Amino acid sequence: MERGWLHEERARFQMHVAPSPEPRRAANLATDLAAHLQPADERPSRSRIVLIPGCRTDPSDTAVVTDSLVDSIAKTIKELGVATIQDRRDMSVSAAWPADTLPGDGLIGDDGFSAGTLSLRSDVFGSDTSKIVRLALLQRPANTLAWSSTLQINGEGTLDLNDANVMRTINLVVNFAVDQLAHIKDGTPRSESHLCYAGILRLFRLGRANFESADKLFAAAFAAEPRGIYLAWRAYLRTFMLAERQFNCRQTLEAEAFDLMYRALELEPYNSYVAGLSAHVHSMMRRSYVAAYELAERAIQLNHANPIAWACLGIAKSYLGKPEDGFQHTLLARTIAGAAPFRFQLDALSCIAGTMAGELDKAVHLAEASHALAPTFAPPLRYLSALYAHNGHRELSFEMVRKRETTEPDFSYDKLRDKAYPAAGLHRTSIINSLPARQF
Repeated sequence: MERGWLHEERARFQMHVAPSPEPRRAANLATDLAAHLQPADERPSRSRIVLIPGCRTDPSDTAVVTDSLVDSIAKTIKELGVATIQDRRDMSVSAAWPADTLPGDGLIGDDGFSAGTLSLRSDVFGSDTSKIVRLALLQRPANTLAWSSTLQINGEGTLDLNDANVMRTINLVVNFAVDQLAHIKDGTPRSESHLCYAGILRLFRLGRANFESADKLFAAAFAAEPRGIYLAWRAYLRTFMLAERQFNCRQTLEAEAFDLMYRALELEPYNSYVAGLSAHVHSMMRRSYVAAYELAERAIQLNHANPIAWACLGIAKSYLGKPEDGFQHTLLARTIAGAAPFRFQLDALSCIAGTMAGELDKAVHLAEASHALAPTFAPPLRYLSALYAHNGHRELSFEMVRKRETTEPDFSYDKLRDKAYPAAGLHRTSIINSLPARQF
């Protein structure tokens, strides 16, 4: 990682994690929302993912590889706050399992698998010269296959956990697992993890009503289990409220976001998603790109497969004078995110970085991709309004303006020209000069 170009700015950045300067006004709300959960003694078992031993043709040289891969998946699930992890890989297993049994069957003692449980195993097959790792998620207690995928182990018998394809597989497992666990029979969130995942889905559906609902769900999860990740999601949510201009008081919104962010970092300083979400808060709320860089870099050191962290690092680098590197980081974030519900935001952030890097055709493509996934999301509409105008496609530009006006009635080209408006990347280029003098 390059250091010298940040030296002077880093010298001014004295506070990585500081006590909140704002009153903790959200505490009462979180306590009140504990009513979302059933009493502790009546609550069903929390969603679990149980790590079980798998089949290995040569345990001596593959155990570390496969265990490290499963560790990365388990770490991400735990960080996100959507399920608990139980590790049962230390059981004695043989190299091959009978066709009608599974690793871990009959070995779990009195603590049986409940309906809210998935098990994750990794198997290795092949010869000395060619091996593959098979990851499998099993729905318990039925032992039915829910998902599987394979990865090729290289000739040296290793698997590069920093490879984009491996990181994408990690996130695909995570995304599928948490989505499976969210589908409970009565459709009602019943535990902290269910509340958290329901909040994530509401957040990325966008709109004032969904933002309010998501905030209550995260607050209820925190009231039941005071984890930093639930506060971090609430802080991150407020960046969407800012971007979508769904707030009553800008100063109050910022104060709430930083209060929640600082408390989240205090509670879980080694959670990569807390750090990554906090990086986005710094970027959006105060355009504090040095702070965002520091937190995103920390997040990647904690979990290299964190796509939000890579995207935030890319945006921070772009604004700090390294737009080409920043653009590549945001593209990596898109690649490794898989089917994450926040994929449309990564597309939009990549568009912003691509615009600053001068990759305007790619920026248009990325904004169009984001718009296709989330038609009302503000950033791609704003950037397409400017990028289409710059390319001479005035009618397409006007169409984007009209679409944005449906949820932001005062949107106009003059808004984009305003440096305080949430489209700062446009002011790092000459594109802003291409905007029509009149809207119609």
